[in-house]
Amino acid sequence: MRGGTTALIVLLLAAAGVTMAEEATTLPSAVQAAAGSPVTVHADGTDRPNIVFVMTDDMREDDLRWMPHTRALIADRGIAFTDAVSPHPLCCPARAQLVTGQYAQNNGVQHNAGPFGGFQALDPTHEISSWFKQGGYQTGFVGKFLNGYTAQDVRPSGWDHWDALSAGVYDYFDFAFDNDGEPKTYRNSYVTDVIAERTNETVRAFARRDDPFLLYSWHLAPHYRINGNGKPVPPPASSRDRGRFDRAIPPSFASPAFNEREVQDQPRTFRTRRPADPDVVIIEHRARLRALQSVDRAVESLVETLRGVGELNNTVIVFSSDNGYSLGEHRFVGKNVLTDEVLRVPLLVRGPGIAAAATSDLPVTLVDLPATFTSLGSVQPGWLLDGLSFVPTLIGQDQPFRDTTLVQTGDDGGDGWAYRGVRTSRYLYGVNGADGFLYDDLRDPYQLINRYDDPGYLELRMLLEQRRLQLLSCRGSTCNETFGLLPDPS
Repeated sequence: MRGGTTALIVLLLAAAGVTMAEEATTLPSAVQAAAGSPVTVHADGTDRPNIVFVMTDDMREDDLRWMPHTRALIADRGIAFTDAVSPHPLCCPARAQLVTGQYAQNNGVQHNAGPFGGFQALDPTHEISSWFKQGGYQTGFVGKFLNGYTAQDVRPSGWDHWDALSAGVYDYFDFAFDNDGEPKTYRNSYVTDVIAERTNETVRAFARRDDPFLLYSWHLAPHYRINGNGKPVPPPASSRDRGRFDRAIPPSFASPAFNEREVQDQPRTFRTRRPADPDVVIIEHRARLRALQSVDRAVESLVETLRGVGELNNTVIVFSSDNGYSLGEHRFVGKNVLTDEVLRVPLLVRGPGIAAAATSDLPVTLVDLPATFTSLGSVQPGWLLDGLSFVPTLIGQDQPFRDTTLVQTGDDGGDGWAYRGVRTSRYLYGVNGADGFLYDDLRDPYQLINRYDDPGYLELRMLLEQRRLQLLSCRGSTCNETFGLLPDPS
């Protein structure tokens, strides 16, 4: 067992008149780095935390209200980011960002399929796990990886323990794990429970060594199931959760955007859609909540496992989703569109040095997680990262941050791109060919009015377009510039 330290030590040392540099060997390297002090990395890894990243698939931010264990064990013991987004809100591109720390224009994964999509579009040697392995970390992956990955594909580099779902990925009951090249097949099991079990086994194995560990535990729920006929159906529940939430009403029903009455001003994606069937949306919402209950219990069992092996106090636990999900807002059910419901994701972090029950409205994205992980682990990146570390915010410090975020969607044809745009604290703007949108979230929080052709927003649109064009090909620090204040619309 390795001991963890907290930000409280920083305060105590300051009160005693001891500088950060004088105590560099006793503080977490993440705290030192955030404060601009020298980082001392011990050969035995005692100065660096474990990092465990738990992720769901297609979970909305407001789904958290039905996950009491996750809220109590991570949010109430750590920090909740209230304005976190998935800047490329689709399974495969989002996941590629999380293993490379780069946007799609730099890692090559723009969609789930097609010439610019799926696992085949990713360079399997281009994963941040290799940096952690070289930096003395044990590395492990359990669960759903990138779309299209099978046991016949090249194993991504850098993972000491590779246990991705390799067959029956969307079945929920009949599936297989890679199991370090010796596939393990399950029949009539429930995939979330198995991912939880295999994650906990990995934690126990890693805890037997003194080296810190990086572990990704990526769940399938609440993504829809693909049944034996190849048809997408609502996610099934574990046997213990069947029949629950039989009166739950989708939160989208309370939004004026649900089955929006006038959509002719909206971008093409929504203009030609029929209203969503409320009964179908209710069925899907309740199924999603039931599926998430097993994830909630998996979080509880993970925390108990870490506690049991003596690693909880020295582990940073991160919980998020690969993207959000629309439940009838703008008549749309699904993802891969640029609206608030699809962009926003839950993001919770607990660990040494992080205050309990804290919140932050820093506009972080999934692209920022790899940069944050490398900062926490004092690991040297092997290429330019497009995100920013938000470790200073984790430990309660003020932090300058970008004011404009690149957001984009892909396509399975053409050049692999669909809508690409920018998001600020007030505006969401995007373009796909001759089609575009501009939402003013201050005046119109439900994004009912497209201001793209509004003369009063012409100057603003031109300024947002300049930022968009500058960010479309950004790399590294150029993805995180501060452009300054925008004028109010006329």
